[in-house]
Amino acid sequence: MAAARFLLCLLPIIICSVVNAELTHLHFYFHEVDAGTPNATVVNVASLHRNSSTFGDVNVFDNELREGPDPASRLIGRAQGLAVHASLDETGGLTAINFVFSDYGAYSGSTLATQGHFITTGPSERSIVGGTGKLRFARGYMTSKLLRSTDTAIVVVFDMHFTLDH
Repeated sequence: MAAARFLLCLLPIIICSVVNAELTHLHFYFHEVDAGTPNATVVNVASLHRNSSTFGDVNVFDNELREGPDPASRLIGRAQGLAVHASLDETGGLTAINFVFSDYGAYSGSTLATQGHFITTGPSERSIVGGTGKLRFARGYMTSKLLRSTDTAIVVVFDMHFTLDH
């Protein structure tokens, strides 16, 4: 009984901690250059090549993160990770991405770790599962949407929303 009273006393503190958590928002652009082109930032490392399906393919990437959609905008970091084509109907798959910030103000030298399902036909929402440096213990979600695509490159806009549980 005493343990139950003790836990009930802590409940308001726990609730206030969660309610008062500050939500951080980051906004930037992911620039990917397709494999087979000069300065490629993505490569297909595994493919079954069965009946032209991409199911089972694994891509590894080290894409630029920029302040804007223009390839000449300020470089703020890299998106390093992998994408697994894990959908039989080829509409999406699984990504695990580390966002490494090299020139992003207070977040320079910090990272965000993400994972989740991406959708090729529209906006995607994935989980932010952690971070390092100033972003240690980050938890939240990110949204991404294809902004532009050519035969050799894509630009994706990212919005990240998270709290830091220090």
